[in-house]
Amino acid sequence: MRRSKRLLYDGFRIAMAYIGTVVGAGFATGQEILQFFTRYGFPSYWAILCSVILFIVVGRSIMFYGGKLGAKSYGNVTNYIFGKAASFVNLYLGITFVFICGAMFAGAGALFEEQWGIPYLIGAFTTALLTLLITLIGIRGILVVNSIIVPCLIVFNLLVFIHTVDKGFQPVVTAQRISPGEVFALLRTGAAYASFNLVLSIGVLAPMGGEIRDKAALTRGSILGGGLLGLLLMIGNYVLLCFIPEVFHREVPQMIVVNQMGGIFTAIYGLVIWAEIFTTAVGNLFAIHTVVRDKFRSVSALPAVAASLMGLILCLLGFSNIVSWFYPILGMIGFGLSAVILFQTFRGLCL
Repeated sequence: MRRSKRLLYDGFRIAMAYIGTVVGAGFATGQEILQFFTRYGFPSYWAILCSVILFIVVGRSIMFYGGKLGAKSYGNVTNYIFGKAASFVNLYLGITFVFICGAMFAGAGALFEEQWGIPYLIGAFTTALLTLLITLIGIRGILVVNSIIVPCLIVFNLLVFIHTVDKGFQPVVTAQRISPGEVFALLRTGAAYASFNLVLSIGVLAPMGGEIRDKAALTRGSILGGGLLGLLLMIGNYVLLCFIPEVFHREVPQMIVVNQMGGIFTAIYGLVIWAEIFTTAVGNLFAIHTVVRDKFRSVSALPAVAASLMGLILCLLGFSNIVSWFYPILGMIGFGLSAVILFQTFRGLCL
């Protein structure tokens, strides 16, 4: 009985940390769902299903590698998977995590300025400081923070979905036959969404597997985390499908629905976006901090502090500039790395 409760508890914490690392500003605003799924119409649910399967299977595999290697950082797992190419992979991931931290700090600064009238730099610095504090606590800090924040995010998204259904809104597009070419496009976009997010989640998933080595708990966490990510994608996609074509002309597509729910929900939505920015920033800063400490066998706080400062410097470029200039390049390389991880995962399903 005690072991069963422990498995449920650990599985829940793993799932919340997994979700918190994946969702970010793009997810919260609806832009990610719109670009990867909604634009394909109702058949986009097949792409979401593809993403869910990969989130569960590959996420479980990364955590199992972490447990097998006793990983303290993602470096242990990338060294194992990529062999001689690991140095390049680790460099790429390190640069990517720093840029994403910069983008999250910039997104937070813009949100503080536009939503609450607080100066951009104060918003970015406050978010960076809180991110640094949680990172220095370690994996347990990440598990605790996400166990509080992520359920709130799930509830808010469910309320948006319930409001949409309750008001009688229905998807503008309906089920339709799809050609073999469209099937390939749907599978490709589903794999692209999952793979890029999985590469960026490796910084948390690998050391989490090293911390919680119980395979049953890791399996439950990956199933619950991947399943809930799928649920969030499905209900978010449904909501956006109900407001085609307006959503294609909005920077924050989900705001179309939130504005209809009243001033309180509009105010809360700002906090939801910030919370999703914050959990993503924590995951990425933690990844940099742990890999540098592990490489140099150090217990210093310097890696996290230095990465935070670099992120703050990058945030001066502005959120949209970071996303438009650097994300496409990082994404293309990340997709190639994801293919290798997928291959290793399906080759090693006997783990």
